[in-house]
Amino acid sequence: MNVLQQERRYLLLLVSAVLNQKKVPIMSNSLMPWRTIYRLADTNQVANLCWLGVLGLGVETEKETKALFYESYQRELKNVSGYQSAEKVLIWQLEHKKIHFLILEGTNLRELYPQKEMRRMDYIRILVSQGDLLRIDTLMRSMDYESQENREDDGILYYKIPGVYVMFYEKIKFVNKKLERFFDSPVRMYSKIKGYRYFRSFDKEEAYIYMAGRAANLYGLGRATIRTVLDFWLYEKQHKEELNWPYVDKILKRYKILEFSEYMLKLGDIWFQNEISDEMEIYNAMEAYILSRGEQGRQLSGKILPLLQDVADFYKRDRKKEWMNREREALFPPKEYMEGLFPVLKKHSWLYMVCCLIRLWRIWSSKAKQFFAGKRDWLKEKFVPKKSQEKEMLDLQKRK
Repeated sequence: MNVLQQERRYLLLLVSAVLNQKKVPIMSNSLMPWRTIYRLADTNQVANLCWLGVLGLGVETEKETKALFYESYQRELKNVSGYQSAEKVLIWQLEHKKIHFLILEGTNLRELYPQKEMRRMDYIRILVSQGDLLRIDTLMRSMDYESQENREDDGILYYKIPGVYVMFYEKIKFVNKKLERFFDSPVRMYSKIKGYRYFRSFDKEEAYIYMAGRAANLYGLGRATIRTVLDFWLYEKQHKEELNWPYVDKILKRYKILEFSEYMLKLGDIWFQNEISDEMEIYNAMEAYILSRGEQGRQLSGKILPLLQDVADFYKRDRKKEWMNREREALFPPKEYMEGLFPVLKKHSWLYMVCCLIRLWRIWSSKAKQFFAGKRDWLKEKFVPKKSQEKEMLDLQKRK
């Protein structure tokens, strides 16, 4: 076992011990690069959970690294009440403003864990009806939320001190476009939560399918983490007796993620219940793929998740679309830009296409002039020096 595998394996043992409330295996401090283990735990969104295991190791861990685990845990402990309060206020405000909404991911995920602070909370994700985002923006700003740049997906991100992040979506998006269409119903068509008029929710089967689809999406994009597996695995353990499995399996099979979801759950059994399987090669590849953020184990992962090819096609389509957008903008720039070149458009916008053609003619003419000027200079360099050399030779002969 190489050093990297040892770090990953020990991290998983740590998480498993905490979940099962067992004593964490102690290894020699000289063999454990704790700072690397912390970074790996933080990247996989379980550093706060790991503190409960590190706490029992005593002096076996480095003080500085132990402090990092502790800070992560304390931060999440404070966030429990912060996110709960924020979610309650959001529900009240959205209900008061008569905005249909559905919480895709919220504080309810913390209920899956033995202790609420074990689940790191990054965002509250909320689905709203199309066309409501402008109203949402006004509402969020009135509650002292600030708009933030979102580099993760298409959600509109808001932040509020001391550390609450909320994302709003008009549509649930997956790389798997067929699965995306499954969730294409208007928000108001989902089940109404008792006691509310506008607050909606998935039923248990829809929630399971959403979590399976989200796990597959993150996995395919190389963004899945230990927490991704934990959320899905814990949800299945908590609700497996209540779910309509024939229906769930039918839907997952239709969208080609049934096999993947089964492998993910089995991976959870291996990680968190120390089980083994006859197909350990595949699970080792999945483990390497998740903990390396998609850099290792990709070939075997592709066999259980056709989505990996969909991701490649997605990026290919995305690049093609981006190229087409650039080409279109080069031919037909934004109106504001054209008004700077042709002030007449401010009064006569119907001349836009004519001005675009004039602009293109100017560009072509300029390039044509540059081309012929370059040819002229090339011809001068090629022939003029020869004539000069011949003249110099004649002058030398005359002098002699």
